[in-house]
Amino acid sequence: MNITLLKGNLARDPELRVVNPNGKQTSVVNFTIAVNRDYVKSNGEKDRITSFINCEAWDSGAETIAESLKKGDLVMVEGSLRNDTWEKDGVKHSSLKVRVNNFSKITKLSRSKTEESEPVAF
Repeated sequence: MNITLLKGNLARDPELRVVNPNGKQTSVVNFTIAVNRDYVKSNGEKDRITSFINCEAWDSGAETIAESLKKGDLVMVEGSLRNDTWEKDGVKHSSLKVRVNNFSKITKLSRSKTEESEPVAF
């Protein structure tokens, strides 16, 4: 089973591109989410680790994300992990990213309440 659920802030604006895989024109959007994990050290001091997770979405979902999200927005993303590999100048590279299936923009209402928009599936 390959299911990933992330909640975090966009670290940069989404980048929308039009590509032609297999001769069919389609949209793809790439963006990065900053996900925080708070923890307590052995000495009782609180600390935080931030992970920057690359994400991509395709087709109409890509266009929706590009139109509705921007750097700093709080979002919930559901998708699957994907490991991309390629070779450049004889050197093999790989990158782990999340292929987005659904997302929700989360709007802060007040200090104690948040509102989650309807999930957008594609």
